[in-house]
Amino acid sequence: MRIYRSSSPEAEEALRGIIARRNATNENALRVADEMIAGVRATGDMYVAAQIAKFDRVNIEPSKVKIAPRDVAIGADIADAIDTAIARVEAFHRAQLPQSYTWRDGDSTVQHRVRALRRVGCYVPGGRAVYISTLIMTAVPARIAGVEELVCITTPAAAEREELHYVCNRLGIREVYRCGGAAGVAAAAIGTETLERVDKVVGPGNSYVTAAKMRLIGEVGIDMTAGPTELIVIADETADAQLVIADLLAQAEHGPDSEVILLTTSRSLAEQMPERAITFVVGTLDEAVAIADRIAPEHLSIHAVDAENLALKAQNCGAIYCGPSSPPAAGDYIIGSNHVLPTAGSARFFSPLGVYDFVKRSNVVTLTIDDLLAIAPKGELIAQFEGLPDHARSMAARRDACLATS
Repeated sequence: MRIYRSSSPEAEEALRGIIARRNATNENALRVADEMIAGVRATGDMYVAAQIAKFDRVNIEPSKVKIAPRDVAIGADIADAIDTAIARVEAFHRAQLPQSYTWRDGDSTVQHRVRALRRVGCYVPGGRAVYISTLIMTAVPARIAGVEELVCITTPAAAEREELHYVCNRLGIREVYRCGGAAGVAAAAIGTETLERVDKVVGPGNSYVTAAKMRLIGEVGIDMTAGPTELIVIADETADAQLVIADLLAQAEHGPDSEVILLTTSRSLAEQMPERAITFVVGTLDEAVAIADRIAPEHLSIHAVDAENLALKAQNCGAIYCGPSSPPAAGDYIIGSNHVLPTAGSARFFSPLGVYDFVKRSNVVTLTIDDLLAIAPKGELIAQFEGLPDHARSMAARRDACLATS
């Protein structure tokens, strides 16, 4: 069991180690992603089919990597659970829809225009499990935003599951790309003979998926760069040890690289934690919040008196769960909040996936002659200061033309 007193040099070393591990560059993943991207560019469908055969051990004709969701019948209980999750995720996210607006200055207008992306790929991990919850979390806010075309990108094994086809049909997804990993991301981002490229790829994946998304930024939009999942629990002497353990073990279940950390004011509680957890005994709950902000975790679970006020103090985290009746695991499925969250300290600047991730913005400017004559000379002065005389001349030419016609 690893228990550190927060004020000790050993605790500082452990914290630095956590941050260093999360931020370490996976050179092998980047190398593999580069190979996959180059292969897709060179031979398209043939390369994608070859990668499926190599990694998934499934032979799919190159022209049949893309399929349409089929009509399915699934169990009533799981269908009801899926329908409930969709309804709650939709209800929570609908208020996030950004709005266009127009700023007026006299008769001049500057419009901020919000438009939905046309085509989005939802990456759905399909290795150790089939994450239909991720398809819900990515596709529902995209639909609210008004995205016309959604593509499910997943492994051949996941694409066989009837539950996945049920979710696709419920959410109006008409295409499934049966190619996971870096090759699937590259195919969706670049396009092949049969796979039309998307404007953005969203959804978490393994280190190879993340590496491919990183390499393709600029050629395709991405939501964020996701690393292994992580949870910090803040707990005081009133916490139920079994609930704290349940939170930690649930997050650890995602894989051996999942980071699970307890920050507690109770030495007794610390000594009851599973071997899997890294535990820090802190002097105060405010100190615990400060450490959590330094780590900037994906999930923060608070088992303490006045949990909601503690949550207000926390600045850097993807999602916060307050009190004994708010398990982070429920946020993965059924609460309604999104489970696509920033990891590896990126909660300092990234946000949970939302409707705002599926729109693009542009500005539409219409100036009157009077406004141009009033403001252009000031713009010309700034342009001259910056050493861009052609910018100044462009504005002056417009002024002269307006004066000639007025």
